Amino acid sequence: MKQAQLPRKIPTQARSRMMVETILKTTATVVVKHGYAGTNTNLVAQRAGVSVGSVYQYFPNKDALIAALYERHAQSVNRVILDVAGQYEVADLQAHIKLLVRALLQLHLQEPELHRLLDKDFAFLSNESSEHQYKARISQSIECLLQRWSHQLAHSNLQSAAWLTAQMITSMVKAYILDAPQISQVEIEQAISCSVTGLLCSSPNPAFTRRPYLLDSSNSALAHSRIPAA
Repeated sequence: MKQAQLPRKIPTQARSRMMVETILKTTATVVVKHGYAGTNTNLVAQRAGVSVGSVYQYFPNKDALIAALYERHAQSVNRVILDVAGQYEVADLQAHIKLLVRALLQLHLQEPELHRLLDKDFAFLSNESSEHQYKARISQSIECLLQRWSHQLAHSNLQSAAWLTAQMITSMVKAYILDAPQISQVEIEQAISCSVTGLLCSSPNPAFTRRPYLLDSSNSALAHSRIPAA
């Protein structure tokens, strides 16, 4: 006769991750429904089915909760880019860029109202240092994708090409979500991918290929510009 097996205990670290994810998902739902003024830690705890003390264990106040939503989104974007960059059954650069655009659009379309709030109403809660790091991670991840197609690129400076690609895609995807124009997702995918591919494969200004000034944080005003993150 087999002895009944007791359920395995979830490791403490895994339980913490699950708790944080539950709290953040609930926070996203609450802020979309009630806005900044109507959101508080008590309401989040109630809707998440946890104690207020559990919320305070990870987040000292509602501003910290909302700031964490920015980081959660940044991590999701980077995971999507790395996943697409790692796909090898792709015909060419344009097809790979189109896959990336589609994946990022699908990610943003999951919570469009939340993204509108984070961009328009809660922008003052974003951390400038974290945002700069987030943009740098995105550029590095896109550089991994472009490295594979370097033979198709007109630009020898992969870092600068990756930076421009990141700005073009994230800015246009973000504008599509925020403005909700009368353009189908298929049409916007094609438009963005063609625009980015055209930039990457057209003959560049010689100065662009010689000087990686776009990523020189000590000298370039562009590196410190407040270009909106995705």
